[in-house]
Amino acid sequence: MTSREAVARAMAFFEQSDDIALLYQVLEEVAPRAKQMVAQYLRRGGEDAIPPPADLRAAREPASREEAIKTLRATNDFALLQVLARSIGQRIETIEITASAEFPEGARVSVPERNKHPESGRRLEGTVETTGTSLRVLLDNGETWQGPPSLARRAGGAQ
Repeated sequence: MTSREAVARAMAFFEQSDDIALLYQVLEEVAPRAKQMVAQYLRRGGEDAIPPPADLRAAREPASREEAIKTLRATNDFALLQVLARSIGQRIETIEITASAEFPEGARVSVPERNKHPESGRRLEGTVETTGTSLRVLLDNGETWQGPPSLARRAGGAQ
């Protein structure tokens, strides 16, 4: 299998994944590598030297979770890495927009103390002020929480 075929299969896996914690995790893994690659291109020839994302679509047959993660970690071609990162980012955005629809402005929610995946910290209750790909919640303690809607739950334990 070529690297393009492996990336296309990995894209298919990530585009179908509902494991939001995994998606955030792998995107965080990609960011420093991509930043380093961009810096190398800039040193070599400026912005014009940075290749665009590969012209590649997801394969019909997705990779397994293990194969997709392995491919992501092994991809050193910047154009392929970009297309993988973009597919992961778009999936996260879709999941967060869908989650935000559950929490209109004024809704009572509980959110974890730490506003990142994986979820951690005690849960705090408050009222949704703004919704979208990021929720802004006025907590009952007077503080403001802002983070991914996928971390929020209806207040009082209702899912």
